[in-house]
Amino acid sequence: MTSDTTMARPILIIEDDAEAAGLFRQILQTHDYAVRVAGDVEHAFAALERETPAAILVDLHLPGQDGLAFMKQLRAIKRFGGLPAAMITGDYLMDEAVAQDLAGLGVRLYFKPLWEEDLLAAVATLLTP
Repeated sequence: MTSDTTMARPILIIEDDAEAAGLFRQILQTHDYAVRVAGDVEHAFAALERETPAAILVDLHLPGQDGLAFMKQLRAIKRFGGLPAAMITGDYLMDEAVAQDLAGLGVRLYFKPLWEEDLLAAVATLLTP
């Protein structure tokens, strides 16, 4: 289903699990989003230098620097300060302080598994002004 609201809206997925990243990519591309995937923070920043996405989806647990540290660093960069972002994690026992930090950064929190309708709703929420 193609619509003006999704056509070519670039979404950056930062996810080290290739299977999860591939599934998210497939779902979003089926709904006409332009999807880029980075497996770690270094590749995420390289992707951000090439193109500013409409929104980003970040895994909490990444190799090297984690998703929370990445978001803190990203928010400190003026041009990315207001970029809509969601943190995705399978860590149901996550420390409450992490959830509070994410809220303070304006990052929405979603838990895996993220089914197709949940992923699409999450992205739609991020893209709603």
